[in-house]
Amino acid sequence: MFGPKIWDFYADRYDRLWVQRFVLYPSRRLILKTAGELSSPGMILDVGCGIGELCHSMSLQYPSAEIIGIDPSVKMIKRAEENFSGNNIKYSCGQPDSLPKDQKFDLIVSTNAFPYMLDKRKFLSDMKMLLNPDGRLLLLFANRNTLYDAFWLMLVKLTTSSAQYPSVSSTHNLLKDSGFEVGKTEPIESLFFVPSVFMVEGILPDSHSEKEF
Repeated sequence: MFGPKIWDFYADRYDRLWVQRFVLYPSRRLILKTAGELSSPGMILDVGCGIGELCHSMSLQYPSAEIIGIDPSVKMIKRAEENFSGNNIKYSCGQPDSLPKDQKFDLIVSTNAFPYMLDKRKFLSDMKMLLNPDGRLLLLFANRNTLYDAFWLMLVKLTTSSAQYPSVSSTHNLLKDSGFEVGKTEPIESLFFVPSVFMVEGILPDSHSEKEF
């Protein structure tokens, strides 16, 4: 679904990249804030967990939860296990479709990985199968909403790898086409020169927006 080679390259310096301050930290903060508005989930999956910063933060916020972080980069997972481990965290190197289909989660998060999913509809279908009926899917990534976004993200591709950055409206349509209802949609708090970065919530149709886990 998304290639590990470039992320192997960044693994050793990932927590020192400039995007930590302006994109990655605000992204984690928004995910934690949104998750905190819901009842405590028992099972959490982080798809594209990188070096495990969000998994570690969620383990502190939800010490009784079981948290699984998955990423295709061997070096990212190695760093996660060395620097961002926890008693309730399990890291796995691989693609999300390799997870057992009978394993169900109350909360699935994916920050800044969705653009690199080659088949986004299949990914969303897989996530739908892994969610409990009252579960939530939180997608957060840079969006191509404006010409400025398009220019900025073109530069990003030069330092990472090929990616497709859907707009917020396209993301809503992808979720709906995959059988989700669209929940909260919210941008991260960052500086003016950062392109659009939004979190979009996917809800299973049998659950209700006011219902908790």
